Amino acid sequence: MLRTYRIAAAACVATFALSTTGFAATARPKARAVVGTLQKVEGRTIIVQTSKGAETVQLVSASWIHRGAETIQPASLPSYAGQRVKVRYVDLDGEKQAQTVTVASARISKK
Repeated sequence: MLRTYRIAAAACVATFALSTTGFAATARPKARAVVGTLQKVEGRTIIVQTSKGAETVQLVSASWIHRGAETIQPASLPSYAGQRVKVRYVDLDGEKQAQTVTVASARISKK
């Protein structure tokens, strides 16, 4: 009889574990990245020119913008137009929302 309770308990735990993993997988969208040259910034919209064409990504309140260890304010981002950037984003309801924007640091030339 004790064995029957153990089997029933194990079945309940397994059912619960399998059912919750399906919900967790659909709740978190996959992060993607785009690398290219920062064309321009219009308000909260970033336009990045890639080898495949222009990509548009939206800045959100949780977006983190940096260059090396330096944090950049969104208002000063247009001054980096023409520089290489990497934008990590998630696609939520057809809108690309930036998580991080990394501006490439200046290269040090070897002499």
